[in-house]
Amino acid sequence: MPRKYEALFIFAGNVKDESLDKVIEQSTTEIEKLGGIIEKTDALGRRTFARPMQKHDHGVYVKIRFAIEPEQVGKIHTRFQHNDDCFRMQIVSRNERVESAKSADNARRALFKASLESAGDVPGGKPRSSYGEDRDRDRDRDRGR
Repeated sequence: MPRKYEALFIFAGNVKDESLDKVIEQSTTEIEKLGGIIEKTDALGRRTFARPMQKHDHGVYVKIRFAIEPEQVGKIHTRFQHNDDCFRMQIVSRNERVESAKSADNARRALFKASLESAGDVPGGKPRSSYGEDRDRDRDRDRGR
């Protein structure tokens, strides 16, 4: 049964924007050759490295989301190991339960925020500058001041 993965590729900084699409397409076809199903590809852009890597000071970051059999993941690393355009690659598995819980939580938060905005109600009456103000107000209320 295929599992979902996310890979971050760092390609050489000397790759031109015109040929970047070709390099990404080659990377996705390598994954598809191993039986992977590409879900999404995001080019994150050029970023500077913290220290020079193979005489380069920047690279092009690309994130690819895909589903593939777990035993095929190691073969992806070997396919890109001797690729001159690909500096680094990191593949992590995605947990579907965590992703669905996060999206449900974000939906709940959006509904709560929309209900507050529609009622014109802000918790506490005015925006607070610190939690200390709320604590002091509660203490004064409890003491009867």
